[in-house]
Amino acid sequence: MVRLKAGGPPMIVRAVSGDSAYCQWYAGVDLHQGTFLFSSLEDISRHRRSPALVAHPEQDLHGLAAFGPPPSSAP
Repeated sequence: MVRLKAGGPPMIVRAVSGDSAYCQWYAGVDLHQGTFLFSSLEDISRHRRSPALVAHPEQDLHGLAAFGPPPSSAP
């Protein structure tokens, strides 16, 4: 989860390319999307951590590059 440093709603990073992130967020029931430079975003995922991440901090996100698709688990 990220937020613009200038303020605004929490956003989910859906893709990362170069120095920017493609984000989606809701305003009421309307889905919005946009691409933002990393320098304009702050990582707020630590403010919204699940209890599982508190118990296993090694799984926490480190930087915006961690917002890619989750790794696939091999059977």
